[in-house]
Amino acid sequence: MKVPRLLYQLGLKKKTQVPVRLPDALPYPAQVRRRTFHEERVGKRVLDLGVGIGHLAAGLEKMGGSVVCLEGRPENLEAMRSRYLQIEGHVADVENEPLSRFGHFDGVFSYGLFYHLENPLHAIRKLESVCGELLRLESMVCDHDRPVVLVEDESSDVNQALAGLGSRPSPHYVVLALNRAGFAYVYAPAQPPAHADFRFEWRNGLDCVRDGHPLRCVFVASRGELRNPNLVPLLVE
Repeated sequence: MKVPRLLYQLGLKKKTQVPVRLPDALPYPAQVRRRTFHEERVGKRVLDLGVGIGHLAAGLEKMGGSVVCLEGRPENLEAMRSRYLQIEGHVADVENEPLSRFGHFDGVFSYGLFYHLENPLHAIRKLESVCGELLRLESMVCDHDRPVVLVEDESSDVNQALAGLGSRPSPHYVVLALNRAGFAYVYAPAQPPAHADFRFEWRNGLDCVRDGHPLRCVFVASRGELRNPNLVPLLVE
């Protein structure tokens, strides 16, 4: 049985750096998101969850993907359609509606949504059920080396949890959940995105925010082994 190899054990442990100012062409997190998946092929059919106003979906489309977007709030989807008329989008509650009605996908992207869900393991199982090859997941995390989840009481803002409850999983929890849901391989970027949210020191103190920045990680889950020097495996035998 494979077990998680913790980020604490990797070279990512002390990647604290001076924050890098990103270009202004796209607001964070869209610019950061693009930089986390450009080394991997997108796939023929792609599901983008929690699309917001559509910047990531537009990037995926430019990379050759046929993109289907799901968004829990109608007003956000309308904002996306006003910018990107050509992209297919649907209003859907990821936690409470079957994803199978939208079909099956080569790749699934969940950037900026996962930590706004109240049941992360249930969500991962649903994503796995419609994912053919690769799942790319970005999430706020809590700084701990055990598989734990903190429940967060969130506001009703347009970019927060639909039902008012979010979650802050530890990296160990995310990797364990991805593997047990059916992904044989789980990876992290060898170098985190060049943004202060992703560059921090692991202290094992259950922090979710530090020095004004949420703590975030990127995970890549795959059916098959990926031989890519830009990715670090997070599972060991």
